[in-house]
Amino acid sequence: MCIYAEKNTTHIQPHNMKFLLFMVAFLCLQFSNAQNNFSEKEKQTDAVAKQLIYYFNYKKQDSAYMLASETFKKNINESSWQSIFNKQIINLLPFSNLEFKSSKNGILKYKMQGVVPFQLLISTDSLQKFVVFAIQPYQEDARKKQLAATDNSKESLLDKTVDSLASNYINTEGNVALSIAVYANGKDYFYNYGETKKDNKQLPTNKTLYEIGSITKTFTGILLAQAIVEKKVKLTDPIIQFLPDSVAKNKGLNGITLAHLSNHSSGLPRIPINMNFTVTNYLQPYENYDDKALFWFLKNYRDTAKPGSKYDYSNLAVGLLGTILERIYKKPFDVLLKEKIMTPLTLNSTKIKLSAEEKNWITQGYNEKGEEVPVWNFKSLAACGALKSNTTDLLQYGKYQLPSFTSSIHKSIQLSHLPTFTSATEKVGLGWIYLSNDNSNIIHHSGGTYGCRSLIAINKNKNVVVVVLTNNATNGDALGIRLFKSIDSITQ
Repeated sequence: MCIYAEKNTTHIQPHNMKFLLFMVAFLCLQFSNAQNNFSEKEKQTDAVAKQLIYYFNYKKQDSAYMLASETFKKNINESSWQSIFNKQIINLLPFSNLEFKSSKNGILKYKMQGVVPFQLLISTDSLQKFVVFAIQPYQEDARKKQLAATDNSKESLLDKTVDSLASNYINTEGNVALSIAVYANGKDYFYNYGETKKDNKQLPTNKTLYEIGSITKTFTGILLAQAIVEKKVKLTDPIIQFLPDSVAKNKGLNGITLAHLSNHSSGLPRIPINMNFTVTNYLQPYENYDDKALFWFLKNYRDTAKPGSKYDYSNLAVGLLGTILERIYKKPFDVLLKEKIMTPLTLNSTKIKLSAEEKNWITQGYNEKGEEVPVWNFKSLAACGALKSNTTDLLQYGKYQLPSFTSSIHKSIQLSHLPTFTSATEKVGLGWIYLSNDNSNIIHHSGGTYGCRSLIAINKNKNVVVVVLTNNATNGDALGIRLFKSIDSITQ
């Protein structure tokens, strides 16, 4: 779907805030950039937003224009940009206290302070250039007429810290269910908000299932680590060693190792270009993508970057890793997960395939327009995002990432945390992503499907685990990061 809005610029003076500064070019939400782990794209857009505001405040409008996409520049040329900055933006400066508020249809909304409170709307393309840009007087998102139900007693400092963010989120129109789990100070805490389906008045519980999307990648990373511990493979093994001969002879795959697949430095794209051709139902993008389609893509792949040189998030890479592990063990991916991870850690509700009874426990997912969407089905790329789980299991899973919790696969878990790719901005293990590239020892991963958002974050130094699950494709993972930071700050 492509959305087009014509250029519309209006002079804004500080004393007349009813007018709108709005600049927008073509915004094409291609299938390959859909909500599938969209939080990674949000992270990139966030960096552009912060850089843009920095340039504005230091009156570097030329540098700010360099952040614009080519489609944006076709609608707003450099001369017009200079005029807009000198006649409009400069009168609103400086901007401060940039605060992310929400995400809808790929457009991130921020609140910031200028001469009055403003909102910044921004969206970026695959090259991390902005295609949508708007500065408007700040408006709160629509609130629900009736407060959502919750089991949070709001008694302790932790309860109140959770509620301060969770209640604002769940009582914003469009958000339906929210389940939170916290491990702190040696205790488990569970909080639930909203309803499992619009208007069913059924409060979710710690047993309610959600799609967890790309959190699945951390399980895949541990599975790879287990294969290493069992001496089935080495991190440095080239992937062509495990692929059919007709695929392995493609020189474009040379140099890609198992580690590169897990830490997103393989150079493989986020989504294979031939996935569109397998889609028969746009609500099920992965449903028909099988080994035949996957191997066809790999046979014809042409490398664009040296493996190991650049972090470039890829669902395809981790999905391929799952397929390779199946070939190594000669067992289906879901069977491997159960044998190697779910059973040792007693994760009884975390599964790819749900029984008829278990399907009654899963929430109804909603897209960014508030429409019902189905649970995703997978074939060959299940390892990138097919799992469903609940806060009980994910909190248990999170605690086993802590050094103080041991299990029969403790060695594999700790191996999955070791950084295998580090740059100025990224530090990545096997599946796990470090929250900052320093010695904070905080690992995390978020997830997103068409109908759910999720986050798990772990401070290994403080023994803190936070899990956030939502059944709406808005900004639940961003809420999770804010919630984690707030809880982490009050924990000894």
